[in-house]
Amino acid sequence: MDATDVFESLALISSHDEVDNVRTFIFERNSIDWIAGQAQAYVLPQAGVTEAENQRWFTISSAPAEKTINISTRITPSAFKQALNAMQPGETIKAHSLGGSFTWEADDNNPVILVAAGIGITPFRSILFERRAKANPLDATLLYFNRTEHIPFRRELEELSAAHPGLQIKIIVGKDVTAESILELVPGEQKETFYLSGPAPMVTSVGGALKGEGIAIKRDYFPGYDEGNY
Repeated sequence: MDATDVFESLALISSHDEVDNVRTFIFERNSIDWIAGQAQAYVLPQAGVTEAENQRWFTISSAPAEKTINISTRITPSAFKQALNAMQPGETIKAHSLGGSFTWEADDNNPVILVAAGIGITPFRSILFERRAKANPLDATLLYFNRTEHIPFRRELEELSAAHPGLQIKIIVGKDVTAESILELVPGEQKETFYLSGPAPMVTSVGGALKGEGIAIKRDYFPGYDEGNY
């Protein structure tokens, strides 16, 4: 068993609503040390009777510098989401299998394009706030697609952009995420690395189209959401 597969119990500190049906759950980090943008599996045995019901993967939405592990997710009728939403401070969740390469390395100061669809914003929140904490350049364009005007983390991201002119944020409401819609918003030679995060079907199709255009791309797939539901 790899060290990242060891189960660790994390106690809930608090939870709060972000916007609409998006809620953030704040857990103690214990000994877990992650790189901004990484994800891990979480287990709630009380959620249901099968492993599929009891386990979900989430990208950590907090920056390591914030000293807590935050899960930010849409609350749906699924057994896991309902069990998570019912948690009270002091109750625990089990975490394991930390990992992933959807990261903007600290020594990489090249400009990047970040593309988020809905709740796919979570890794970018972690990445951007960790780079601020480490005083790394924030030379990035964030394209934030959302189905409605209820934009998770909008205020704090806009405040971050105001303090760091190199970070441009473009919020796009009610428009499908396609390679064409992305490239319309970032005209030029597309020499930057593109980071694409959102529902798995969209990331697969759009990422493939961008790669076909010769664009360097990293992808973060969110299971459980269809292409138009983010």
